[in-house]
Amino acid sequence: MAVLPPPCGDGEARRDAALGLLRAHRAALIRECTAAALRVALDRGEVCADDVRPLVTIPADVSPKLVGVVFKDLAYAGILRRDRFKNSNRPAAHARPLSVWALVDATAAAARLTELCTDH
Repeated sequence: MAVLPPPCGDGEARRDAALGLLRAHRAALIRECTAAALRVALDRGEVCADDVRPLVTIPADVSPKLVGVVFKDLAYAGILRRDRFKNSNRPAAHARPLSVWALVDATAAAARLTELCTDH
């Protein structure tokens, strides 16, 4: 019988620390991904990482996981909420499950997009 290790409660803290580093060091790229996600969400009513990835060039030396920062921040702001999961359509992702984020506040989304487009 396999013995499982005790649950470690620091997984979310580690994730949040890594996302904080990305916010600090990749702010311009995160703004670009956020604008792309908002455009898709405003157009379709929902968005996932597979929708954003082809719209923004992520440099080879940057983890594409930074797109997760976008969804976490927009969900925290009450603009998006996780609606369901679907399998990725990108071959490199091997059909990995992705969150699909539903647009819940179009007014706030449009305001955030305007802010992002004038914040240069």
